[in-house]
Amino acid sequence: YPQCLVFNSQNNTIYVGGRYGKCVIAIDGVTNQKIAKIPAGENIMALCYNPTNNKVYSANRYSSNVTIIDGATNQVVATVEVGHAPCALCYNPTNNKVYSANWWSDDVTVIDGATNQVVATVEVGDYPIALCYNPLDNKVYSANWNSDDVTVLDGASNQVLATVKVGDWPRALCYNSTNNKVYSANETSDDVTIIDGASNQVVATVEVGDKPRALCYNPQNNKVYSANRES
Repeated sequence: YPQCLVFNSQNNTIYVGGRYGKCVIAIDGVTNQKIAKIPAGENIMALCYNPTNNKVYSANRYSSNVTIIDGATNQVVATVEVGHAPCALCYNPTNNKVYSANWWSDDVTVIDGATNQVVATVEVGDYPIALCYNPLDNKVYSANWNSDDVTVLDGASNQVLATVKVGDWPRALCYNSTNNKVYSANETSDDVTIIDGASNQVVATVEVGDKPRALCYNPQNNKVYSANRES
């Protein structure tokens, strides 16, 4: 049951995490061959990459921890206890931090990318399920599934800057670097909320198909795409 992927640009390696097996698989980007089976926690929900320190992070939902892997050796360098049921990760290159959204404890754990130490635990809304980063304003966004809102965190201070009401059951986030906007796909209201990155204000709500669950941004054409599960 593979369910997440991340790419290591320094070593041209793809990492795969899954629901079972308690491991991360490393695949060579040239040969497409498996080169490592790396022990991790149980039910790997998300992976992310830190290019500054060449590290890969695995969010282990049932273990309530994050496994940190050296991207050069594919060895585990640390296991960090976070909140309950981590299910999303993102990286802040400005401050070299990794963020873990923890579903059952309603918080975000902030990990120092250099030291592997927890530097903050920030309370957010109910059931945080997705994260994204705004490099222009150095902000991190947490989509909170059960409270129908997005928490905005300051990337430098780890403080909550705003709580933005969106549609019902926000499930995914993405960032538009051209217009400095954040998009929230709202699963049960069948729409996408658009948030201004500078002001943290909602600027539009766009109806999409049934049950939007994933978003991505195309910078060449300045478009955002929504994958709608039931339409």
